[in-house]
Amino acid sequence: MCLGMPASVVEPVDVSGQRVLVDVQGQQQTVSAALLISDSTDLPRPGDWVLVHMGFALSRMDESEARSVLESLDDLNDMYADQLHAHAAESERQRS
Repeated sequence: MCLGMPASVVEPVDVSGQRVLVDVQGQQQTVSAALLISDSTDLPRPGDWVLVHMGFALSRMDESEARSVLESLDDLNDMYADQLHAHAAESERQRS
């Protein structure tokens, strides 16, 4: 399964190439905004939120929606980590 990640736009990088620098939970990367815009004057601006997948900004999103998605992903990560910890503890008990 592939997930798009909410990203905050940091700055335009290449206006004519329709590329912007985004921040995805502290990791910055340059992505194409070509799927979002009709011309180079419509690039997402710093502070805008976009959904990023495979190097492309797929859609614009509002900040509250982006933060909600990020929070849900953090919750899923925490649940997965808890399950791994419980499995490791059970394996250790069985070896003892």
